[in-house]
Amino acid sequence: LFFVGVIAVWVVTAARFDWDTRLFPWAVGIPALALGLRQLVVDWRGSSVKAEQGEQGRYAGVLDIAVDRSITPEAMTRHTVKAIGWILGFACSIWFLGFPISIPLFIFLYLICEARAGKTAALVSAGLTFLFIWVIFDTMMHLAWPDAALFDFFGF
Repeated sequence: LFFVGVIAVWVVTAARFDWDTRLFPWAVGIPALALGLRQLVVDWRGSSVKAEQGEQGRYAGVLDIAVDRSITPEAMTRHTVKAIGWILGFACSIWFLGFPISIPLFIFLYLICEARAGKTAALVSAGLTFLFIWVIFDTMMHLAWPDAALFDFFGF
Protein backbone atom coordinates (compact mmCIF):
# COMPACT_ATOMS: atom_id res chain seq x y z
CA LEU A 1 0.00 0.00 0.00
CA PHE A 2 2.86 2.33 0.84
CA PHE A 3 4.60 1.82 -2.51
CA VAL A 4 1.34 2.20 -4.43
CA GLY A 5 0.84 5.53 -2.66
CA VAL A 6 4.39 6.70 -3.40
CA ILE A 7 4.12 5.71 -7.05
CA ALA A 8 0.70 7.38 -7.35
CA VAL A 9 2.14 10.63 -5.97
CA TRP A 10 5.06 10.27 -8.38
CA VAL A 11 2.77 9.84 -11.41
CA VAL A 12 0.42 12.68 -10.40
CA THR A 13 3.32 15.03 -9.64
CA ALA A 14 4.89 14.28 -13.03
CA ALA A 15 1.73 15.53 -14.76
CA ARG A 16 2.85 19.09 -13.98
CA PHE A 17 6.17 18.66 -15.81
CA ASP A 18 6.75 19.35 -19.48
CA TRP A 19 6.54 16.38 -21.86
CA ASP A 20 10.26 15.52 -21.93
CA THR A 21 10.57 15.61 -18.15
CA ARG A 22 7.47 13.56 -17.37
CA LEU A 23 8.19 10.84 -19.94
CA PHE A 24 10.35 8.72 -17.63
CA PRO A 25 8.16 8.98 -14.50
CA TRP A 26 5.12 8.05 -16.57
CA ALA A 27 6.83 5.29 -18.56
CA VAL A 28 7.93 3.62 -15.33
CA GLY A 29 5.29 4.86 -12.91
CA ILE A 30 2.08 4.01 -14.76
CA PRO A 31 2.93 0.32 -15.32
CA ALA A 32 4.32 0.11 -11.76
CA LEU A 33 1.12 1.64 -10.41
CA ALA A 34 -1.01 -0.81 -12.40
CA LEU A 35 1.03 -3.78 -11.16
CA GLY A 36 0.97 -2.50 -7.59
CA LEU A 37 -2.81 -2.05 -7.66
CA ARG A 38 -3.23 -5.53 -9.11
CA GLN A 39 -1.08 -6.98 -6.33
CA LEU A 40 -3.12 -5.12 -3.72
CA VAL A 41 -6.33 -6.61 -5.10
CA VAL A 42 -4.81 -10.11 -5.08
CA ASP A 43 -3.58 -9.64 -1.51
CA TRP A 44 -6.92 -8.33 -0.28
CA ARG A 45 -8.82 -11.20 -1.87
CA GLY A 46 -6.58 -13.66 -0.07
CA SER A 47 -4.69 -16.66 -1.31
CA SER A 48 -6.66 -19.48 -2.81
CA VAL A 49 -3.64 -21.75 -3.07
CA LYS A 50 -4.17 -25.11 -1.45
CA ALA A 51 -1.56 -27.40 0.05
CA GLU A 52 0.19 -29.48 -2.57
CA GLN A 53 -0.03 -33.22 -2.51
CA GLY A 54 2.31 -34.67 0.07
CA GLU A 55 2.53 -31.47 2.15
CA GLN A 56 1.29 -31.44 5.72
CA GLY A 57 -0.05 -27.92 5.43
CA ARG A 58 0.42 -24.77 3.46
CA TYR A 59 3.27 -22.55 4.59
CA ALA A 60 4.11 -19.03 3.54
CA GLY A 61 5.79 -18.55 0.21
CA VAL A 62 6.71 -15.66 -1.99
CA LEU A 63 4.23 -14.99 -4.79
CA ASP A 64 2.52 -18.25 -3.87
CA ILE A 65 5.66 -20.21 -4.67
CA ALA A 66 6.42 -22.77 -2.03
CA VAL A 67 9.44 -22.11 0.14
CA ASP A 68 12.38 -24.44 -0.50
CA ARG A 69 12.99 -26.03 2.88
CA SER A 70 16.14 -27.79 1.72
CA ILE A 71 18.15 -24.57 2.09
CA THR A 72 19.42 -23.97 5.60
CA PRO A 73 18.71 -20.64 7.31
CA GLU A 74 22.47 -19.99 7.44
CA ALA A 75 22.73 -20.42 3.66
CA MET A 76 19.75 -18.12 3.13
CA THR A 77 21.36 -15.49 5.35
CA ARG A 78 24.66 -15.84 3.52
CA HIS A 79 22.95 -15.44 0.12
CA THR A 80 20.96 -12.45 1.35
CA VAL A 81 24.04 -10.70 2.71
CA LYS A 82 25.88 -11.42 -0.54
CA ALA A 83 23.02 -9.97 -2.62
CA ILE A 84 22.88 -6.86 -0.42
CA GLY A 85 26.64 -6.50 -0.85
CA TRP A 86 26.34 -6.64 -4.63
CA ILE A 87 23.54 -4.06 -4.62
CA LEU A 88 25.41 -1.69 -2.30
CA GLY A 89 28.63 -2.17 -4.26
CA PHE A 90 26.80 -1.35 -7.49
CA ALA A 91 25.25 1.77 -5.93
CA CYS A 92 28.63 2.95 -4.60
CA SER A 93 30.23 2.25 -7.96
CA ILE A 94 27.59 4.35 -9.71
CA TRP A 95 28.28 7.20 -7.31
CA PHE A 96 32.07 6.88 -7.56
CA LEU A 97 32.58 5.96 -11.24
CA GLY A 98 29.30 6.94 -12.89
CA PHE A 99 26.74 4.91 -14.81
CA PRO A 100 28.58 4.29 -18.11
CA ILE A 101 31.54 2.67 -16.36
CA SER A 102 29.71 1.01 -13.46
CA ILE A 103 27.15 -0.95 -15.44
CA PRO A 104 29.64 -2.88 -17.63
CA LEU A 105 32.01 -3.26 -14.67
CA PHE A 106 29.22 -4.71 -12.54
CA ILE A 107 28.21 -7.11 -15.31
CA PHE A 108 31.80 -8.25 -15.75
CA LEU A 109 32.45 -8.78 -12.03
CA TYR A 110 29.09 -10.47 -11.41
CA LEU A 111 29.57 -12.87 -14.30
CA ILE A 112 33.07 -13.75 -13.11
CA CYS A 113 32.37 -14.00 -9.37
CA GLU A 114 28.78 -15.25 -9.12
CA ALA A 115 27.89 -16.87 -12.44
CA ARG A 116 31.33 -18.46 -12.77
CA ALA A 117 31.41 -17.45 -16.43
CA GLY A 118 34.59 -17.49 -18.41
CA LYS A 119 36.58 -14.29 -18.62
CA THR A 120 36.10 -14.07 -22.37
CA ALA A 121 32.31 -14.37 -22.13
CA ALA A 122 32.20 -11.87 -19.27
CA LEU A 123 34.43 -9.42 -21.14
CA VAL A 124 32.34 -9.72 -24.32
CA SER A 125 29.12 -9.21 -22.34
CA ALA A 126 30.52 -6.18 -20.54
CA GLY A 127 31.91 -4.75 -23.76
CA LEU A 128 28.61 -5.17 -25.60
CA THR A 129 26.82 -3.58 -22.66
CA PHE A 130 29.16 -0.60 -22.75
CA LEU A 131 28.68 -0.31 -26.52
CA PHE A 132 24.90 -0.44 -26.12
CA ILE A 133 24.94 2.22 -23.38
CA TRP A 134 27.29 4.45 -25.35
CA VAL A 135 25.39 4.18 -28.66
CA ILE A 136 21.84 4.42 -27.33
CA PHE A 137 22.12 6.73 -24.36
CA ASP A 138 25.18 8.82 -25.14
CA THR A 139 25.33 9.09 -28.93
CA MET A 140 21.67 8.88 -29.92
CA MET A 141 19.84 10.32 -26.92
CA HIS A 142 22.61 12.67 -25.69
CA LEU A 143 21.77 11.75 -22.10
CA ALA A 144 23.47 13.96 -19.54
CA TRP A 145 24.91 11.47 -17.07
CA PRO A 146 25.36 12.63 -13.47
CA ASP A 147 28.96 13.47 -12.68
CA ALA A 148 30.92 10.73 -10.95
CA ALA A 149 32.56 11.58 -7.64
CA LEU A 150 35.96 10.39 -8.87
CA PHE A 151 35.87 12.68 -11.90
CA ASP A 152 34.59 15.61 -9.84
CA PHE A 153 37.45 15.11 -7.40
CA PHE A 154 40.07 15.19 -10.16
CA GLY A 155 38.27 17.92 -12.12
CA PHE A 156 37.49 15.97 -15.32
